[in-house]
Amino acid sequence: MYDKNNIPAEVIGVVGGFGSYATLNFFNRLLESFPAEKEWDRPRILIDNYCTLPSRVRGILYHENEEEIINGLASSIKNLINAGATRIIITCNTAHYYLNDVYDILPESEKYVINIIEELAIQLNKNNIREISLMASEGTILSKIYQKTFENYNIKINVPNEEEFFKIRNLIEIVKQNKEVNKKVKGNFINLLKEQKNDSIILGCTEFPILYQYVKEDIEKENITIYDPLESSILKIKRDNGKL
Repeated sequence: MYDKNNIPAEVIGVVGGFGSYATLNFFNRLLESFPAEKEWDRPRILIDNYCTLPSRVRGILYHENEEEIINGLASSIKNLINAGATRIIITCNTAHYYLNDVYDILPESEKYVINIIEELAIQLNKNNIREISLMASEGTILSKIYQKTFENYNIKINVPNEEEFFKIRNLIEIVKQNKEVNKKVKGNFINLLKEQKNDSIILGCTEFPILYQYVKEDIEKENITIYDPLESSILKIKRDNGKL
């Protein structure tokens, strides 16, 4: 019989599938963040690759399937909690727009979920960064979930203009569809980063870290500093788990 008390101290739950390759990348990053000679020295990781959840961006822009999105997120979180997760990360920036609605119908979930946007704001505040650019989907940008959170930490967010939304969407879809990251794609991503107002930039879409790994050396040569909310959340788990 399943005994919820007989589980490791830290069990990481991942609400993923937004898209699936970003979730796969995040799983790999979790493994690399907990190096171990023996598998049992790593934390247990539970993943719900919920790729059938309706588009969060379309939910924000056109109010499509909002109830299904909220209930779906709540269901995934509840299933992970029931399976033994002690900390939960939602691998979609845009989905955080619906977190308060999820907490309304599943209040107990709030203590489990690590808000990746909040964690990044905490990190930047500690680093005394007061202004930064955000690269994200149009849903994340127009919902102002970053702006509203970062205001609490006195951090100004600069966002791409609407003319750049198509470029951003295209880059995100390349990763979601697992297309080749060729020279042209890498060049487009580099140029988009260089066009942002600040030399500190948030990768506010979970597809972007995959692209970034192809252009990291080029971006570092431009003296651009990249911040990733998922990385901030991994660091929090490591701190809470006594690994830092």
